[in-house]
Amino acid sequence: MFLQKIEIQGFKSFAQKTTLEFPRPSSGPALVSAGGNGSGSIACIVGPNGAGKSNVVDAIRWVLGEQSLKSLRGRKSQDVIFSGSEKRNQLGLASVALYINNEDGTLPLDYEEVVISRKLYRNGESDYRINKSAVRLQDVLMLVAQGNFGQKSYSIISQGSIDRVIMASPADRKDYFDEAVGVKQFQLKRDSSLNKLESAWNNLRQVDALLTEIKPRLGSLTRQVKRLERREQVEAELRAAQHQHYGSQHHQLRLKIDELKPRLSAQEAELRRRRDAVETLQRQFAALEKEESRSSAFSSLQQHYQKIFDEKNKRREAQLLLQNKIELAKQRRSERTVPLPLSDILRKLKEIDRLEATLRAHLDTGDAAAIAKAQADVQQLFGLLRQLIGQLENPCTPATPQSGAVDPALLKELKAVETELAATDKRLEQARQAIEQFNQQEEKKKSKFFALQRDITKQQSGFHQFSQTVSELRVEMARLETRQQDVVREIQAELGDTGWLKTYTPAAVQSIQGGTEHRRGAAGETGEVSAEISRLKRQLDLIGGVDPEVAGEYAKVKERHDFLDEQAEDLRVSIKSLEKVINDLDDNIQVQFDTAFHRINQEFSKFFKVLFGGGKAGMVLIKEDPSALAAAKPPTEAGTDAEAGTEEAPGVSILDQLAVEEERISPKRMLKKRTGKVITGIDISATPPGKKVSSITMLSGGERSLTSIALICAIIANNPSPFVILDEVDAALDEANSQRFSKILEELAHRTQFIVITHNRATMQRSDILYGITMGDDGVSRLLSLKLEEAMKVVRQ
Repeated sequence: MFLQKIEIQGFKSFAQKTTLEFPRPSSGPALVSAGGNGSGSIACIVGPNGAGKSNVVDAIRWVLGEQSLKSLRGRKSQDVIFSGSEKRNQLGLASVALYINNEDGTLPLDYEEVVISRKLYRNGESDYRINKSAVRLQDVLMLVAQGNFGQKSYSIISQGSIDRVIMASPADRKDYFDEAVGVKQFQLKRDSSLNKLESAWNNLRQVDALLTEIKPRLGSLTRQVKRLERREQVEAELRAAQHQHYGSQHHQLRLKIDELKPRLSAQEAELRRRRDAVETLQRQFAALEKEESRSSAFSSLQQHYQKIFDEKNKRREAQLLLQNKIELAKQRRSERTVPLPLSDILRKLKEIDRLEATLRAHLDTGDAAAIAKAQADVQQLFGLLRQLIGQLENPCTPATPQSGAVDPALLKELKAVETELAATDKRLEQARQAIEQFNQQEEKKKSKFFALQRDITKQQSGFHQFSQTVSELRVEMARLETRQQDVVREIQAELGDTGWLKTYTPAAVQSIQGGTEHRRGAAGETGEVSAEISRLKRQLDLIGGVDPEVAGEYAKVKERHDFLDEQAEDLRVSIKSLEKVINDLDDNIQVQFDTAFHRINQEFSKFFKVLFGGGKAGMVLIKEDPSALAAAKPPTEAGTDAEAGTEEAPGVSILDQLAVEEERISPKRMLKKRTGKVITGIDISATPPGKKVSSITMLSGGERSLTSIALICAIIANNPSPFVILDEVDAALDEANSQRFSKILEELAHRTQFIVITHNRATMQRSDILYGITMGDDGVSRLLSLKLEEAMKVVRQ
């Protein structure tokens, strides 16, 4: 496998399509044509500074997936597109295609020629293609890793980066050696497995978090579903007991009602017969009452007697009134005249009080007129006082003369009243005698009346007694019917359906007429069923209310829990599988790394001595401290899974280390550290002949370049890349060292294909084809090519 050609169009200074074809490398030191474009294996690209030579290297790095704009000497992605000049417009597309000969099948593709291309449009759209099929960047990186070349590997040494490996840190140098020893493709697979493992681990954590969240809810729903099942079972038992209880009660009540109805009907018929007899007697009694009754005649006599008695009372009152008047007239004869009335006394006192107030007002004024008025008021006040004193000392006046006897009219009137009173007493006596005579006549009619009354009383008494019996039967019937209705309402309230009562026949109570013992047995059984119903209701109260929707929610949560549990188990299996893959890759990387590192170290020492003419150089692996690893040893899976409630085989896994280091470092970083080799870096020691240096940083620039060249040559000798691109790696070398360098290139040319950008004549002399890069005033790089073998033939002719 080798690089056939590269096509560049619109990339940086290559505005027009430019094709660089490279010779096929030979299988030995002699450069013999093999039907390709050239017979040698070293191609040199020369030209003045700024002509665009390094853009060829950038184009190769770019098409192989370089993402660092800094490495491509740009600030943004559009900087790789030709930006135009004073005489040339800018382009909207940059395109680079790498043609690789794959006749030996090194690349795992069924093509003899593999074309890797990349395009970038100015609007930012970009695509990668392999043999015109669109692919991902990861696919390109994996392909070039399998071909043992890449944009960041030792196969492409950019300008000014020859001593990058020497001056890099031990850890970065170790990453560089991963490609150098040919384990890059395993590292990519391992990184992919690590990413998958990290993703699976994160997914497992999320699933476990979801399971942790769901499990309490599932447990609660499980308990509720069990309660619901228990409640349904108890409700079924309760319904059966209620059917037996209420059905038996309803059946017994129906039998009692059926038994009572005939008795009630017979008693009501007899009651109607007795009522008819009573009504007949009452009609006879009513006929007797139509005659003038004793009460009516007696009432008339009583009214007449009462009327006379009232007249007597009136005349008696008139007599007493006249007697009182006569007595009063007798008393008035001896009485004196009436004294001075109190109202006159009060009137005079009020006037005296008024005159006193007026007098005081006149005296308070103080003028002459007021004093004169005050003197008149004093005289008037004194006159009133003397008058009042005289009247009070002689209060009585001579009385009006009275006659010596009582008024004759009153005496005459009194005599007339007394005469009428005597006549009234006589009439009152006659009325009393008439009443007594009436009573004697009515006594004869009492025997017939009382006999009829006794018959009516007797019949009514029997009727009332029989009516009481019928009423008791009716009350009993009403009680039974009411109880039956209550039972039906209870059934509707408890069970909601009464249709089953029509066909219900209790097993324990077939007939109400089965006797006392049977009824006692039915009552005992009813009591037991009632107690059972109470017990079942208490159980329902203890169980409590359960939402009927809980069963559906439980099914959904259970389904989700089972799905997540299954997914978690699949993730655990996937994690263990990925751990095994990573461990297998670690083992392969470990074996290949150790073997290749040992050979590279030997070759490095050899090429160092060739370039420096002596001295010594070597590499040392830097490994982690085993005690530090032991201190950070995570717990076993068994301990972790024991907390989760699962059983796992004991042992240390990557997942365990993640669990311990989660708070300190990221899972991916922890996984990357665990390679099985516990190698953290590579240290380089180089001592030129005649010097004692303790660090490579103490070497001069030329010495560092020579040391880097020795290391790169050692890597190429051990694991040759299909092609190696060197961009002015000999710029810092003097003529003698340039000769040594070109000699090494010639020695390695039969192992790999070299594309060298150089200004060094010694290097040019070793090349088989020269490409010259020039740039005109339009800012566009142009290509000139020369095959030295053909030039030599021309010179010889």
